[in-house]
Amino acid sequence: MDTNEYNRFFYSNIFVKEAERYYRIQKRKIQKVLNMFEKHDSGRILDIGCGDGFISCLIAKKTNAKVYGLDISKNAVRDAMKKHIQAKVVNLDRDKFPFPRNTFDAAFCGDVMEHMYDTEKLLENINNVLKPNGYIIITVPNIASWYNRGFLFLGYMPTWIESSLRTYTGNPFVKEGVGHIHAFTKRSLSDLLALNGFSVEKFAGSPVLADGSRKKWKEKVWNSVDSAFARKVTFASTIIIKARKVKEK
Repeated sequence: MDTNEYNRFFYSNIFVKEAERYYRIQKRKIQKVLNMFEKHDSGRILDIGCGDGFISCLIAKKTNAKVYGLDISKNAVRDAMKKHIQAKVVNLDRDKFPFPRNTFDAAFCGDVMEHMYDTEKLLENINNVLKPNGYIIITVPNIASWYNRGFLFLGYMPTWIESSLRTYTGNPFVKEGVGHIHAFTKRSLSDLLALNGFSVEKFAGSPVLADGSRKKWKEKVWNSVDSAFARKVTFASTIIIKARKVKEK
């Protein structure tokens, strides 16, 4: 199974069975993302990896823009279209974006780049469809999060990156992988954007909230600790970045 097949299988499954859990644990991240968007009355925004369109709808409400979506999962695109998102099935690793140059005022790429084989091709596609001075908001898991630093110190595999597509090994506290083939830190992401025609404007860190499957006191402790570390982006579970297009690629 190659990475494209894995992503198609994994995300088709997630947006049928686990969408509610995903949005629950990412609640604070979604709010921080929305706070970074500007108003775009009658504008256009592209949600790259739109899933079932839940976040796309929130972006549309926040910005007053028309939101378009791209996703590898036919199931997700079907659900996004039911929410009146103009979504299309696209293999982000292989296909060009099906839009002319300078189409969008802004774009959102949430928890997608870590799954891409060619991250620079993805950024080139984004750069092409953004209008001059348009911007992108990206979220990625942070391999340098506070707990991953501890795992590495102990000789364990960090979370958010795997040695295999089929199984997760090297960390007794993590039972399964999530299909990530690239890892990011605050510095690596900002450097990558700068090399591909973007100027970084803003960073934020975000926690990953407990999913309700453990005892309440344990989840309260986790949420408090992870939220405290999220105040410092370099230690946060999730990195959020806003970057503006400065040149054509």
